[in-house]
Amino acid sequence: MTTPLMVMADSSGQLFEHPYLCMVGALGKVPVTPETREISPLPEGSRFFTIPGSLPVGGNPDADEIVTIDEFDWGEGANTPQAACTFPAPGWMRTLIPVADRTEGAETLPLWAYTALGFDPEYERFVCAAVQVDDCPRWSPEEYNDQNLPTRLAKMKKLFPKNRMIAHLDRCAADFHCFAAKNFFARRWEMGLPIAPLCNADCRGCISLQTDGLFASSHERIDFVPTPEELAEIGTFHLGGAEKAVASFGQGCEGEPLLQGAVIERACRLIRERTCEGTLHLNTNGSHPEWVSRLAAAGLDSIRISTNSVLPERHRAYYRPETYGFAEIEDSVKAATNAALYTQVNYLVFPGVTDREAEVAALLEFCRRTGVHVLQMKNLCIDPDLYLQTLDDTDKYGEALGMARLLTILGNELPDVAIRYFNHPKDEWHLDPGSTRNSVPEPMGGPK
Repeated sequence: MTTPLMVMADSSGQLFEHPYLCMVGALGKVPVTPETREISPLPEGSRFFTIPGSLPVGGNPDADEIVTIDEFDWGEGANTPQAACTFPAPGWMRTLIPVADRTEGAETLPLWAYTALGFDPEYERFVCAAVQVDDCPRWSPEEYNDQNLPTRLAKMKKLFPKNRMIAHLDRCAADFHCFAAKNFFARRWEMGLPIAPLCNADCRGCISLQTDGLFASSHERIDFVPTPEELAEIGTFHLGGAEKAVASFGQGCEGEPLLQGAVIERACRLIRERTCEGTLHLNTNGSHPEWVSRLAAAGLDSIRISTNSVLPERHRAYYRPETYGFAEIEDSVKAATNAALYTQVNYLVFPGVTDREAEVAALLEFCRRTGVHVLQMKNLCIDPDLYLQTLDDTDKYGEALGMARLLTILGNELPDVAIRYFNHPKDEWHLDPGSTRNSVPEPMGGPK
C-alpha cells in the first residue's frame, strides 16, 4: 500500500493533500506513522473537520522527522493552512488521534471523536485511522432523513396527547437530531426513554451539562421525571410494533437513570404486563448496583454500563463521580451477569490511553472477574488535549500498544467477550462473537 499523504485545509476549510509529506497520527501525545492495519478507506457517513487555531503536521519520510506547515501556496499566493481531521462513521473505532500544532490559548474543541486523516494517492481517496468493530446499517447517518419527520411528530402527538414525553422527544429529534428520538417517531429500531434530570457525576465530556464552561453542551437535559405510566405508554407502543425494537432508559439528554430506579422498575413492570416483545435496555454509569437485580426481575433485558477506564484513578479523573466509586461499577456489572442480563460495558476508548499496558492488563482481569458479555469500543468524544490534561497521564501505565493490537489481544485472551459498538436487539445477541469483533481487518487494498 502506498504511504498516505497528510491532509490539510486552507483558511476557508477546503481540503488538500500535501504533495509529499506523509500522514501522521498520535497515540496520546506521541506522534507516530500509522501502520497498515491501523488505517482504512474513509467510510461513508464520516465527517470532515478542521481544527481551529492549529497548524497541520506531517511526516518527512526523507528526514524521518515531523514537520509543521505554517504557510502554503495553493496557486493563489501564500495562505495559512489549518489542521484537518475526520469524525468516522458509527461503528468505526479510531486508532490514532490527529496531530496538530495548536496555538497557545486555542479554544477547547467541541465533543467529537477527532481522528487522524490522510489521502491515499494510489487509489485517490481519503483514509482514516480507524477500523470497523461493528456493522449495523440501522445507525448509518443516511438512514435519518428528516423529510417526513414533521408528519410523524404530528401523528404521535395525536396518538399520545397527554404524554409529556412526546414534546421532549420532539425536541430531541427536531432540534438536537437524536437518532434514538427519531427512531421512535419512525416506529423502528432503538428508541430512548429519558428519565433523569439529575446526575451523580460531572463528566468532562458530558453532552447535556457542562459545569466548566469550556464549551457548549450539544443537548439539553430532560427537565422533569416522567411517570411510570408515561414511560410505559410509549414504551409498550414501540416494543409492540417497531422493527428490531429496543426501548432504552439512559440517553444523552439526561443525567443518571438509576437515580430514578423506582420509576424504571415500575415502568418495566407495566411494559412487560402489556407486551413481551422487543428489548428493554438500560444505559447507566453503574453507580447503584442495588437496583440492577430488581430491574432484571421487573423485566429489563439488557444493560450497558459506561466507563473510560477500569483503573479507578483514571475513571475518577474523567467522570468526577460525586457519590460513588469504581467499586460500585464493578458490583453493577457482576450483579447484571448474575441476574442473567445481557451485560455490556460502554468502554470509552482513546488511542494512547486505552491501549497502555497497565490498562489492558486491568481490562482483561476485569472482564474475567465480572463475566461481562460485550465490550462496546466507543470513541470518546472530547478535545484530545483536554482529555490528556484531565488524566495527567504518565509513563507509569506502560507502553501504548496501539488500538489495533489491543483488538488482537482481546480476541486472543477473551474469546467469549464480543467486541461491538452498538446496542443490539435480542434477536442479534446470538451472533457469533467472532463475526463482529476481536479481529483486525485485512490490510487496506483496492477500492470496493
